[in-house]
Amino acid sequence: MVKEGSWVEATIDTADPSRQPIPKVDIRKMSIPIGPVVVFGASNFPLAYSTAGGDTAAAFAAGCPVIVKSHPMHAGTGELVASAIINAAEKTGMPNGVFSNLNSSGIEVGVALVKHPKVKAVGFTGSVGGGRALYNLASKRPEPIPVFAEMGSVNPVILLPGAAKIKGNDWAKTYAGSITLSSGQFCTNPGLILGIKGTDLTNFIQKLSEEIVKIEPSCMLHPNIIGAYETKKAAMQKQADLQTAANFSEEIAANYGRQAITTVEGATFLQNPALHQEVFGPFSMVVQCENTKQLSAIIANLEGQLTGTVLAENEELKNYDKVINALQNRVGRIIFNGVPTGVEVCAAMVHGGPYPASTDSRFTAVGINSIKRWVRPFSFQSWPNNFLPDELKNENPLGISRIVDGKSTIEPITK
Repeated sequence: MVKEGSWVEATIDTADPSRQPIPKVDIRKMSIPIGPVVVFGASNFPLAYSTAGGDTAAAFAAGCPVIVKSHPMHAGTGELVASAIINAAEKTGMPNGVFSNLNSSGIEVGVALVKHPKVKAVGFTGSVGGGRALYNLASKRPEPIPVFAEMGSVNPVILLPGAAKIKGNDWAKTYAGSITLSSGQFCTNPGLILGIKGTDLTNFIQKLSEEIVKIEPSCMLHPNIIGAYETKKAAMQKQADLQTAANFSEEIAANYGRQAITTVEGATFLQNPALHQEVFGPFSMVVQCENTKQLSAIIANLEGQLTGTVLAENEELKNYDKVINALQNRVGRIIFNGVPTGVEVCAAMVHGGPYPASTDSRFTAVGINSIKRWVRPFSFQSWPNNFLPDELKNENPLGISRIVDGKSTIEPITK
């Protein structure tokens, strides 16, 4: 992407001195680096969303220096990765200070970084509380800066009646695996399953409960995660009229997470916002809706989510367009007959969504378009050609795709 260069979205409107009633000036626009970026290492991803993760890679690709605030629960891993980055920067002749990695167990270093006047943007992956605190801090600066935070999500799954009837057992087994994958520590973990009450949904809940306790628990990343999981799971299971359908009860090693499945009536779920909250770990809740109207109402009342999934037979989709439209309004990515766990890194991926899934649903934290968080648009008006950046010169020396007078082209400008 960086070598190809079209990501800068070079746009050129050439001059027209003869235009009436006033001449048209030459204006050329491209994306430029926003400036130094602070990246907060993610608690649940020591590699992919931390020191050398997607935020850091995208910021480097945009041309921004990066300061990583390493997560204290994997500070050693962060130091090893940081050393590799610094060595690579030195070998490739990058400027001193293009990358820094800072450690601390408290919040003071992170607060100081966000407040620093030379920092121009922040990347964060973690809890709603942590992301919102950084967002508020950045907005109160004399010069507010953007905070691109990817936060909480229960990733609702809609099990339509046809799918429950024909493939309910298969989906139950598949979702037992998805819920427990990496001990439920994916931000796209399916924490909420919505279906319409009936024998087929009851059978699905029973099969899901049977399958999930067959899976051996796995180790969670650190004591803070397992502690928060057990606390939130226990609090959720104490909610009125919530039933626990499955709970792994055998002896397990320290730091291993016991998976659980709960179920609740649709009316109860609608009336109790506490049931809407994420339990980060191998946990999921099945909501039994009275009818399609209640299903749509529940979706409409959900907070913003990273993903939504529809499990359906093709022929029944046309009967649930309102349900699917409601889901589309609450999520950043909608999946058909699959699982939300696993995020493909590609140009078409959107890993973000309405708040609190992210602080800005217009951007993605995964894929090549994640670079757009770390740039800003910039225009040159009536500038001499030889002083323009190569991306905007008449000759198009980089051979990139550009929009010239409204048309996409790689050709040089000759007029």
